[in-house]
Amino acid sequence: MSIFLSQKQAREFLNITRTTILRWEELGKIKVYKTSGGHRRYLKTDLEQLIGMMDVEPESKTTSVCVIYARVSTKKQEVAGNLDRQVGRLTSFAFDKRISISHVIKEVASGINENRKGIKSLLSIIDKEPIDYFVIEYKDRLARFGYNYLETYCQSHGVEIITIEQQEKKELNEEMVEYLISIMTSFSARLYGRRGSKKMKKTLSELEKEGQDVKKRG
Repeated sequence: MSIFLSQKQAREFLNITRTTILRWEELGKIKVYKTSGGHRRYLKTDLEQLIGMMDVEPESKTTSVCVIYARVSTKKQEVAGNLDRQVGRLTSFAFDKRISISHVIKEVASGINENRKGIKSLLSIIDKEPIDYFVIEYKDRLARFGYNYLETYCQSHGVEIITIEQQEKKELNEEMVEYLISIMTSFSARLYGRRGSKKMKKTLSELEKEGQDVKKRG
């Protein structure tokens, strides 16, 4: 029995945005069926084949398998759709390279946080499943610090990290500023107590705002 999904269900199934699924329709990567009322429907088996979830035939050539990892640092960025768009770009890359996607991991967290659930999931997948690649947008998406250690660990398990962009746009990095503020606040609290901590945080926040204003005027 054929199972059809609505566009919303299909997007959730593939973990992609509306823009991406429409682009794939135009490129012929995904087949769309329309009801008498003009509503889009997608065959579930087509979607399964698209993300490499169906079994590979014994005589077929072995397909490379990857895990997609997407991250934004703030809830505001997620609400703005940045996280979903990032997943869409990564999914399109894997599809174009004919790499099957076994897992899509996305999270809202600071890249400086070493205790992220997403990182733990990635490492767990390496240990338990035959994975060829981790696909990320930039190195900083995976980790702000300690990236080389993660890369070495992946390589020791035969996993290659693929970054689809070589360099992140040079903009005022809110995440790094927040990190510096938290460090200075922590140390000032130890040295001067809670009052000194609050004063330092206020000063750094003012400096950050001034930097943003200067950038806008420039």
